[in-house]
Amino acid sequence: MDADERTIYFARTAALAAASTIVITASFIGVLALLEGEFSTLDSRIPWYLVATSLIFLATIFLLEEHGADGVEIIAITAVVTILGFILIVLAVEGVNYARTNPGDVFVDKLVLYFLAAGMFGTGIGYWGIKHWREFTGQRQGAGQL
Repeated sequence: MDADERTIYFARTAALAAASTIVITASFIGVLALLEGEFSTLDSRIPWYLVATSLIFLATIFLLEEHGADGVEIIAITAVVTILGFILIVLAVEGVNYARTNPGDVFVDKLVLYFLAAGMFGTGIGYWGIKHWREFTGQRQGAGQL
């Protein structure tokens, strides 16, 4: 890998890590909102959450098809990614709404820094899990597999 490829790889990885950390941090704030009973207006946003989730579903199927995975693997992975995506979308958006309407609850005693740190740990664990999940399922990565 030459210097330009390393720079591009680092930039993509850093952008993905930053985006993931922000979403996970917002999701932790969403859990706080859920615990505080602040999901009362959730039903008005459900259609938007479902549209975003359907985009995740399609993108996952297309991505897995491009990598030559088999049909069973594609639908199983897509189901898991779609469900987790829906949960993250709901929690993240509700977390942002909660932080916007109740900043005193989120930014008190540096609570947001704890959520940010947890988001970074979650990003690292997620990245590691994606790279090494086959080691725990007993599957070997071969040609044409993810």
